[in-house]
This record gives sequence, structure tokens and C-alpha cells, in this order.
Amino acid sequence: MHKNNYYFICIVFSFLFLLSSCKIQGSFQGLYSYYNKVKKENPDLIIENTSYICELKQEVKPKVFVITGTQLKKCIEENQQQDYLVYIWKPKCRGQFCYSLDLLQRTCNVKNINLYIVAEYYDGILMLENYHIENPIFGIDVKYYKTRLTSKYLSRFLYDLTGKADIEESLLLFQNGKFQKSFYDIDEL
Repeated sequence: MHKNNYYFICIVFSFLFLLSSCKIQGSFQGLYSYYNKVKKENPDLIIENTSYICELKQEVKPKVFVITGTQLKKCIEENQQQDYLVYIWKPKCRGQFCYSLDLLQRTCNVKNINLYIVAEYYDGILMLENYHIENPIFGIDVKYYKTRLTSKYLSRFLYDLTGKADIEESLLLFQNGKFQKSFYDIDEL
């Protein structure tokens, strides 16, 4: 047998062995909203049709309030004396710029900034946790935006909130009732 063929066959068999011996797990969480799944599994978790979200506070038993970008923008504009940080939370995110909700709340408290957490998608397990946050977690109203695809409803939500169509960062700063900037790193706050 030719030496190159031998190496090729070894690589192929090694790859096949690896695939057959490992339990491959993957998650496509973040592509879709998972709203219907979470609502069905935890009907008391998700609260819809909340007319005035500005005065809601975190409850002992977690609740996720379904909102639009326009509703959140209205809250921010109504209290222009307060600075706001909106965090687009990816519940299963494990990257460099994924922050613990408790850490964000402590950071905002030190800087006297009001924190709003908006879940990019629904995750029943992580949304049921009791975080040390002052405001409840908000979920994006996928029915209002008429799509279950995260990229579509998120961009529409962010446009309604900021007036910008191309935001990719997860932290959004508002001062004097107006959107100032978006960024990834909490150190920029």
C-alpha cells in the first residue's frame, strides 16, 4: 500500500471512531425564540399583555414579561433623569462578553444605572432562576414581530428601541432618554 493512502485511511478511520465513540451534543438555541415551548412547559412564567411595564419589579417567583422595543423605549424616555443599560441576554451564552445577571446588576448599582434585561430567546430553566436583579427579565414579543426567527425579531426589536438597524452588541446605554451607544465590554460603561 502506498504511504499516502495509508495515512489517509488512518485519518478516516480515526475520525469515524471518534464520531462513533463520542456522544456529540449540540444546541441550536438562539436560532429560534422557543417561546411556545417555554410557555407550554411553564405557563405561569411568561406574562403577556402587560400594559405598563415601567414600574415592574423583580418578583420572588420569577416572571418574564413579554414586550416590544417601543414599550421599553417609552419607559426609558419617560424617566430621562435616570441612565439605563439594556442587556440583550443570551441565556446559554458562555463567551467572553456574556455576563452574569447578578454581576451586571451590581455594576449598574455602583454606577447608579437602571438595568433592563431582555432575553434574546426563551429558556425556561434559566428564566426560572432567582437572580439578584431589581427589574424583571423581559422577553421579546415574537407574536408582535410576526416571526420565530431570532435574527429577525431581534433586529426589529432593536430598531424599535434605538432607531438603529445594525446593532450587534449586547449592551446598550441610554442617557437623558436617548440611545447613546452599544458595546460588548462592560468595562466601557
